[in-house]
Amino acid sequence: MSEFNEPDPGCEPPADPAQRVAQLTADNDRLRELLAAAGRLAEFGRFAAQQIHELRQPLFAIKGLSQLLLEKSQVDLDEVLDFARHIADQSERLTTLVSDLRQLSVPAPRLTKRRTELGPILLRVTALLEYRLRKGTTMRTHVAPDLPPLATAPHGLEQILINLIANALDAVAGLPSPLIQVRAQRVTEDPRLAEIEVADNGAGVAKAVRGKLFESFFSTKGEEQGTGLGLAVSREIARSMGGDLTLLEQPGSWPEAAVTVFRLTVPVSQEF
Repeated sequence: MSEFNEPDPGCEPPADPAQRVAQLTADNDRLRELLAAAGRLAEFGRFAAQQIHELRQPLFAIKGLSQLLLEKSQVDLDEVLDFARHIADQSERLTTLVSDLRQLSVPAPRLTKRRTELGPILLRVTALLEYRLRKGTTMRTHVAPDLPPLATAPHGLEQILINLIANALDAVAGLPSPLIQVRAQRVTEDPRLAEIEVADNGAGVAKAVRGKLFESFFSTKGEEQGTGLGLAVSREIARSMGGDLTLLEQPGSWPEAAVTVFRLTVPVSQEF
């Protein structure tokens, strides 16, 4: 069933222009929410598929340790305690993995802007993607000391950053020295805005597809890896929060090699 109110064939749209604008605005907001939900669901599917082996490892460890205990005819207290510690560690790992899956699977709340610190958002995003960063990718993060709190929707900002960093991880996969750099600072030309840039040292984006990157359902990754919704949804979220998301023509100056750079702008909070 459609989430929108289907127009009655026998019912004319509101004659009052103000009412018509209000109706179109409400429909547009709802469409943006549905796109954001679709993007979040797609990311959850990818995350869940890649986490299967991560869930199997602690499960096998718990099973193996339990079987060893059951098969022993005699055990001393120290040995039992050692096994118990290992089982507790693996159980905690399982709890963390399931919690991460649950966080991505639940519907995001409405994108209501509020005073938001960037640091905790970056820590949460890094934790969610830690299973991929463990495979050898270096990620360096720098937040300017004078960056004020942001006026943004935390879940919306988190979703954008997950998408950008996950894309960067895809771009550097297989490189001998994969590197992702994230930096955040106030926009010099407009102090009402902050910019968050995500750079990678991958192969770059071909000129032929640069103009299509933010189109819905366009993907350079193939059907099994990409839905083509991530960047389109991320830009919609960014604009709904009073900012924007762009791909830079040139990477600019970075401490280490950078090839592709996405820039997210968001308003800063005036309450600080």
